[in-house]
Amino acid sequence: MGMIGSPEINKVIRQILSPTLKENGFDKVNTRHNWGWKDNCIWVLDITAVGKYFSDVTGWSPMSVYVELGIYYDFVPPKDGEIKIGTKGELLPKAHQCQLQKQLYCSIKQSNYTNHFDNPAEQRRNDIWWIEPDGANIEEVLNEIKQSFLSVGLVWLIKYTDLVTAFKEIESEHDSFNKFYKARYFAEHLNDNLKFKEYCHLLEKERKRIDGLFS
Repeated sequence: MGMIGSPEINKVIRQILSPTLKENGFDKVNTRHNWGWKDNCIWVLDITAVGKYFSDVTGWSPMSVYVELGIYYDFVPPKDGEIKIGTKGELLPKAHQCQLQKQLYCSIKQSNYTNHFDNPAEQRRNDIWWIEPDGANIEEVLNEIKQSFLSVGLVWLIKYTDLVTAFKEIESEHDSFNKFYKARYFAEHLNDNLKFKEYCHLLEKERKRIDGLFS
């Protein structure tokens, strides 16, 4: 059997995963890029192949995939990079542009594929699903991703669609410009005046500190 390509993998994604996403809150299901709109939140699920360069460096097969989830909160202005806009004017953020992000993890035993890797860290990775170059295990992988989405991903998305819970999560992150930036807009949106002032102050202080490093 020859090498499998993206179209064959996409077909299996559409058969196995897409219906589950549609049934569970995703409105725009585009195979590898999926979105759901919930009031101020946009759910994102991206499936990305590791690609040839990563494959050459690490030993993972180029078609192997990782799955990223994100929630984009539309009251936080994008800090860097424009958010793609769809034909109906809807925002189509990528997972890495979301203010909260999560990766799904593989629970299939993959050591028979990875134990020959040079790098022990790559051998231990469980945030990538190995896809056989001939695609022999593609259905197993997609069923596993589906289960991981249902048991972990969906729970996470629902939990952090609650803005108060999401704000608490952001506040628990280690102090950084990024944290203060997100928290400032969350506090404003949630009408928490005290925290709004606090995070405006911290953000300004951090901005000055960073500017000082480059002046």
